[in-house]
Amino acid sequence: MDLRRLRAGEWITAVAGLVLLASLFQPWYGPGDATAWEAFSVTDLVLAAVGLVAVAVLVVTAAYAVPALPLALDSLLALAALVALGFALVAAGSLPDGADSREWGLWQGLAGVVAVNAGAWIAMRDQRLSKPGRPTDLSGRPVPDHPEVEQVPAPDPRGAASS
Repeated sequence: MDLRRLRAGEWITAVAGLVLLASLFQPWYGPGDATAWEAFSVTDLVLAAVGLVAVAVLVVTAAYAVPALPLALDSLLALAALVALGFALVAAGSLPDGADSREWGLWQGLAGVVAVNAGAWIAMRDQRLSKPGRPTDLSGRPVPDHPEVEQVPAPDPRGAASS
């Protein structure tokens, strides 16, 4: 596991995923301080899945040397986080039966979903291409310059045919 491979997008996504997961256990609606687990039947599961995948992005990026799997996971997370944002906006816009107020856990969850979206899009966009004259490996770390290749003239085609 190489933590130097982690970029800003992965860190934002993972921290936001933890915030989102923690918000599910905080009060979302009053009176009675109903948590997301008590107030929803499907929305809480979607939000929990997105929070877990957001944390998994950090682990997968640090564990795999090849960027294909982390980029694929970033892409899928960005799509799932958009769906979760829709669920969170509906949860913020309407009160469930028996609730008369919105509590701070709802706003924490909404902020977590927005931040997961931002982190996933930032992680997808950051490709770490090498700048001219400064070669890097797949993680963006500088590597030694490549050795000069010896230029060898091409063989004379007439000489090969006359032999």
